[in-house]
Order: sequence, then C-alpha cells, then structure tokens
Amino acid sequence: MKRIPMFEEMYDLQSAADATGREFWFNNVVFSYQWWLLVAVAIIPYIVWWKIVDRRRLFEITTYGLLVALLSGLLDAIGVETDAWDYKYDLIPLLDVFIAYDIAVLPVSYMVIYQYFTKWQPFIIAHIILAFVFAFGAEPLLMWLDIYQMIQWKHIYSVPGYFFLAIFLRWVMGRLMKKNQSL
Repeated sequence: MKRIPMFEEMYDLQSAADATGREFWFNNVVFSYQWWLLVAVAIIPYIVWWKIVDRRRLFEITTYGLLVALLSGLLDAIGVETDAWDYKYDLIPLLDVFIAYDIAVLPVSYMVIYQYFTKWQPFIIAHIILAFVFAFGAEPLLMWLDIYQMIQWKHIYSVPGYFFLAIFLRWVMGRLMKKNQSL
C-alpha cells in the first residue's frame, strides 16, 4: 500500500482534534444549561408537531421533514468545515453539526408550514418570514447563549439558505408526489 505522508499527518491532526473535542464536550458541555436547553429544543418541537400533524398526510409531511433534516445537516456540515461558523455546545460530541437545530427545529418548523400552507404563494411568504426569524432571531439568540459562533458568516447570508432550502424541497416533494400518483 502506498504511503501518503501528508494524509497521515492530516489524519493524526484530525484524530487529535476529535479527541480534544470529545474531552471538551465531556468536561464542559454535557449537563451544562446550554446542553439541557438543546435537549429540550430537540424534543419539544416533535411533541408539539405530533399533536398537530395531519395524520392523513403523515408520510408526505414526514418525508418532507426528513429531506429538510438531511439537506440542512449537509449544509451545516459544509459551513462548519469551511469555518463559516461553529458551535460550542451540542447534544453529542460525535458530529460537527448542530443536531438539535438540524433534526428538530428546522424540520418541524418547515413541516408545519408545509402542512398548513399548501398553495405556493402563502408557502413562499411564510418561508420568507421564517427565514428572517431564524437569521435575525434564532441565530442571535444562539450567539447570546454562547452556543453558536459566526466566523466568516453574517446573519443576512442565512436568509437565502433557509428560504431556498424550503422552496427546493417543496419542488422535490411535488415531483415525488406526481411521480407516485402516476404509478
């Protein structure tokens, strides 16, 4: 097997950084007030959502939410990896993404809008509002709580991301639903 010294050096550095990150999490994050807040943020949205979800459209709405979680997690990982932003606190020390936000807050918020705003125009308006709420409300709050840290990012950059994520995935869902109906 061919040795690649630069890869080995990079691997060693990454491994040391990962070990340091886990140590930081065990010593400073778990059971902090921020961690407990993230536990609540990961659970409460789903409790509320379960009470209001349209059970007749459960598969469709859940599929949309899973796509949101998948794509937002991917975009979040890209942002962290490119040093656009980072997180000081997270639920688990194994991923560099903001799990509570990517698998609970965003998907549930998007699923609620998807459920209640079935026409394009209201859906778009609702997501424009939500994008600004997340970018200029939730993100500053997370910074104030010392959870989220912008490095090479500004709140206004988040607005198109939040918005186009919803629009693109609704378009994808429309295509999937149409394909499913034609079978």
